[in-house]
Amino acid sequence: MWRAFTARRIAAAAAYGGGGITALGGITFGLLLMQARLARRTILARPNGDPPIADGLYGGTRDGEPLSLVMLGDSTAAGLGVHTPDETPAALLATGLSAIAGRPVRLTNVARSGSRSQALGGQVDRALQTRPDVAVIMIGANDVTGRVPAAESVRHLARAVERLRGAAARSSSAPAPTSAPSSR
Repeated sequence: MWRAFTARRIAAAAAYGGGGITALGGITFGLLLMQARLARRTILARPNGDPPIADGLYGGTRDGEPLSLVMLGDSTAAGLGVHTPDETPAALLATGLSAIAGRPVRLTNVARSGSRSQALGGQVDRALQTRPDVAVIMIGANDVTGRVPAAESVRHLARAVERLRGAAARSSSAPAPTSAPSSR
């Protein structure tokens, strides 16, 4: 659609403005195509190899039972492009959560570079093994570059959130206490 629109504009410019405008329009179109290809290659490349592994205990000097935090998603959640584990979004969230809660936080990052929203099902499977208290999902960049329809991405995300919330509801529900009949 974009190419057809651009081709029509170039043709219209040629018809009204002569060859100079056509050449300028063609050069501009070529430049835009080249920039789009370069941006796509840069986005899909791994600038620093794999992201650092940030799994572990944060705020370990604090008292209390550790909260379980799990991070799901794509390279933005995995921390692609940072140099140390403490710079990853998951580690920053774990550190902040520990400070706010006054308890240690055990972080598990199941996010993977290159993941699209359709990969959330498998990530949720791995996340639920940790019985998380808190789950954070950062995903969508690869859906955009892969031209995944927004409705499909939202459907995968909604399903992941439903499964995570459903597991939390099941794990936090306890049977109602029963009382023995009173004898008077």
